[in-house]
Amino acid sequence: MSTLSLSSSSPLEVTQENGVAEVILSRPDQHNSLNMPLIEALLEVIQQLHGQRDLRAVILTGAGASFCSGLDVAGVMADPKNIHYLLSGCDGYPHNKVQHLALGWRSLSVPVIAAIQGHCYGGGLQIALGADLRVAHPQSKLSVMEGRWGIIPDMGLSVTARGCVREDLLLRLTLTAEILSGDEALQAGLVTETAAEPLARAREVAAILTQRSPDMVKASKRLLRDSYTQTDDERLAMEEKLQKRLLGSANQMEAVRANLEKRAPHFKTE
Repeated sequence: MSTLSLSSSSPLEVTQENGVAEVILSRPDQHNSLNMPLIEALLEVIQQLHGQRDLRAVILTGAGASFCSGLDVAGVMADPKNIHYLLSGCDGYPHNKVQHLALGWRSLSVPVIAAIQGHCYGGGLQIALGADLRVAHPQSKLSVMEGRWGIIPDMGLSVTARGCVREDLLLRLTLTAEILSGDEALQAGLVTETAAEPLARAREVAAILTQRSPDMVKASKRLLRDSYTQTDDERLAMEEKLQKRLLGSANQMEAVRANLEKRAPHFKTE
């Protein structure tokens, strides 16, 4: 896997091994709040990950005590140019840059797993919801925090939370800005599962994914993400189309052989 290019002063840390990229928000003293350098670094990394042909999975987490405490309001709002930048169009996508901070993870062809600890508020929660899977510590704290600042969540929550959280519950969480524990967030549908060590569990899931056909993994994400707003007939057509591409392919046959021969598979990646 090729290495991502980050500046030495980047507020992100990225490691890559065995097809798995770990993207770590690294402003631990500020609970990884989103200032402009971190926002710009996240947008750049998402773009670079799109060019990683042998990428198998992405883990998204935060350094230190928290995942992300949300927007660094004082730092970002101080300059009106920042707001104009965040609300400007994102090249190649029908949404703006601040929405791409969350939706960009969904646009990757491989699964993205968020490992959540400590604070996961506002923009941090919306970024986590952009991941395909979310593993949270039982005592982590999650909140749709924007209402406390007199604004609505505008980083794609109306898209990413759909199918995860009941509409009436999501409205209540948005209006009240209440804080849920990881266990409560699991019951609400905000997270996929809880674990005493979220990052270790995320790595465990990612390792399993590297043992599956990369073609199957990408097709599964496309089917279950892209078909959400389609009619039943359109979903079934997509299901059939994707399956036809998999059946008899080199990686599908290798999956069969590896299972029959009771050995680890050796898949080809593009």
